[in-house]
Amino acid sequence: MKEFKGKVALITGAAHGIGRSFAIEAAKRGMKLSLVDIDAENLVEAKAECEELGADVLAIFTDVSVYAEVHASVEKTMQRFGQIDVLFSNAGIATAGSILNIPVRDWEWAVAVNTLGLAYYTHDVLPIMERQGTPAHFLCTASVAGLRAGMAVNPPYFCSKHGAVSIAESVKAQVEADGSDIGVSVFCPMYVATDIANSERHRPARFTDPDDPYYSSEEYTTARTTFTKNVAGGMDVKKIGPRLFRAIEENQMYIVSHTATIPYIEERHRAIEADAKYELTIDQ
Repeated sequence: MKEFKGKVALITGAAHGIGRSFAIEAAKRGMKLSLVDIDAENLVEAKAECEELGADVLAIFTDVSVYAEVHASVEKTMQRFGQIDVLFSNAGIATAGSILNIPVRDWEWAVAVNTLGLAYYTHDVLPIMERQGTPAHFLCTASVAGLRAGMAVNPPYFCSKHGAVSIAESVKAQVEADGSDIGVSVFCPMYVATDIANSERHRPARFTDPDDPYYSSEEYTTARTTFTKNVAGGMDVKKIGPRLFRAIEENQMYIVSHTATIPYIEERHRAIEADAKYELTIDQ
């Protein structure tokens, strides 16, 4: 996809960070925007910023972990604009802690937002793109956590991001089988200076238990503090929007913005290959 003026982008997690950077770049390119986020206050600010750039903008308060709300946001987008040419499923949260102690509700929260939220938008938007029969692009944010081996620290995040990568790969397989003119990209960055360290501010009540002592434990506090520091020192988010549009124009599948992470990716794949070859020698 190379032409963007007058096209429609539906962007989740649009109130902050990566989603907002992408929205600003989309506005500069003359796109119409459907901005989705759970943070209503900052969503209004993002809408105003994009409107100042001349964009026609619809802002929709949405919890992407609830399918009914996802479905409603897609319907509102179609009612307003009549088409969806770019889906950027970017909304995400980060948990903190070790695989030994992290609460089950944190697993549920991470998967609900980072994986199921993407699955819900895929379910509703991909058929629309197929029916339109015009150039479109499916883009989602995963993380290098979705490409490298899992770690003992923050396993729900790693698990959910592996799921996001798999969904993107499944979409690519489907559109290629159909011969559709739909590009597919999955963004797999390391640390980017975004608002993700403040995910707790938007944790839905059903994933919350303020009486659980885990959230006042040294493990949780240390993990959250370390993550916050790493995010603050991450890549400048202003660079992300232009980089993602270049990926769309070139139909790049895996977008790895931090080259320092390549050895981690290679290490995982070499380990898989080594064990697979070991089994092959036994079979022989």
